[in-house]
Amino acid sequence: MQNTIRTTIGIRKDLLNMSRQYALKRGASLQDTINAALAAGFQRISDLESRKQAMAKIDRFRESLRGRKINVQEILQESKKDLK
Repeated sequence: MQNTIRTTIGIRKDLLNMSRQYALKRGASLQDTINAALAAGFQRISDLESRKQAMAKIDRFRESLRGRKINVQEILQESKKDLK
């Protein structure tokens, strides 16, 4: 079992009511429902942050290529040699 702490937080009444209804439909406790919603929300935030970091790396790479003359055919030939 995971550790839990007792806390007092403010939750909007409409969200609490929706959580209660959802918990009843699922046959789960209100606490489990709220914990699952919080975990899903934090996972989404984490995913968005990692995507943001990846896009920033791609943008930096693109900027580093600006002004360079790149021969795509030459790169393809080198790649084919590496595959052999």
